Amino acid sequence: PVVNEADEKAVGNVLRSGKWFYDKGVVRFQDAWAKMNGAKYCTATTSGTSALYTSLAALGVGPGDEVILPPYTFVATLSVVMLHYALPIFVDSDIETFLMDPKKIEPAISDRTAAILPVHIGGSPCDMDSILAVAKKHKLPVVEDACQAHLGQWKGRNVGSWGDTGCFSFQVTKNLPIGEGGGILTDNTEYYDRLYSYHNFGYAS
Repeated sequence: PVVNEADEKAVGNVLRSGKWFYDKGVVRFQDAWAKMNGAKYCTATTSGTSALYTSLAALGVGPGDEVILPPYTFVATLSVVMLHYALPIFVDSDIETFLMDPKKIEPAISDRTAAILPVHIGGSPCDMDSILAVAKKHKLPVVEDACQAHLGQWKGRNVGSWGDTGCFSFQVTKNLPIGEGGGILTDNTEYYDRLYSYHNFGYAS
């Protein structure tokens, strides 16, 4: 990691402020990340895993539900589903892109399906037009796992801004690292309120 004087000063300012939780730097980051990606809101989280977990919670995913996701992803995409006591339903990858194959989503949908969770793995964007068309037909929310796709685009629009929520990781190995942390984008005010409340001990935004 490259650490310069500006980084040291920023950390020092936070330490000296005495406010180590949700200080003005976090608020500025949220506003800037939302604007940069063309979204209304951003909620900062402790990690990309936390972003995914919080998104599913805000959507009400729970025991007995099913969440559709691809098998080619980081383990966190799977583990957050199981942490909500829901059942992961794998949809195989498109052999040309290695991303979720939209043509295989509909056959995997059941009356227990609660969400679709496409993954923009390795910076490559999923076919969001086709995925959202299936989701709209079956009235299902879409949670984008964009933890490896910062500023990646599908048809000129940033990934993470297409679904009901879009999740990011800023962990040190990512292409946009800040050491640790995550974020959730959404345009839905109700979801934003739920996201903030869920990740902040029930407090309102």
